[in-house]
Amino acid sequence: MSHSYKDTIRRMNEAYEEFGILISQETKKLDELDLTVQQEFILSYIDKNERITANDIVNVFDISKSAVSQVLSKLEKRDMISKKANPSNKREYFLTLGTNGRKYMNSLLQLDDILIEKYYSKIAIEELQQMTDTMLRINEVIREQKK
Repeated sequence: MSHSYKDTIRRMNEAYEEFGILISQETKKLDELDLTVQQEFILSYIDKNERITANDIVNVFDISKSAVSQVLSKLEKRDMISKKANPSNKREYFLTLGTNGRKYMNSLLQLDDILIEKYYSKIAIEELQQMTDTMLRINEVIREQKK
């Protein structure tokens, strides 16, 4: 039985939304920090990459300098990130996680452990790998199309 792309994507989105609702009990602690999705993505990006500047965020996330500046200053006020001067360019700062940013990223890791123990471990690892591979392929297609 063949489904159209529209039907399949609608079902995928609904499943993703329902997933969010179903795990809301486990994510409550993170929700209390009240980060926007964009703030979460930026924090995660800073966590995974060294020597990141505000300009890198502008380019990677394709958002305006002023928008990035606003997000970064909100995150800095909450000690989610901190800025370290770039020794080779005094007008530039490297972004690192602040104390609360590190706590947040650790909470995400703890959440993963809880979700693995309670739910993901009940699913064959091959199925989870297939889902991951599919998502990576989608990301690859999007990257190619943006070039």
